[in-house]
Amino acid sequence: MLSPEQRRDAEAEIDRSLTRARESLRAIASKSLSTSQQSAVAQIQSFIQQAELARKTDLSSAKSLAQKADILARDLAGNLR
Repeated sequence: MLSPEQRRDAEAEIDRSLTRARESLRAIASKSLSTSQQSAVAQIQSFIQQAELARKTDLSSAKSLAQKADILARDLAGNLR
């Protein structure tokens, strides 16, 4: 079980990762994407949704999913610049 401070830290990290992932997706929203890039966007969106659901019951899983969404989204956005 997490202490209140650990819980706050985990929630903050989840929020940061999800915000970065969403910002990356917004940055590429107007770009023309290949089929594989569109699949990556769908995977990122799925990770974001899963993280939002998991944060209610399992912060560790939520944090991991949010980080995956963030990393994939930044990688995709970086490749499209």
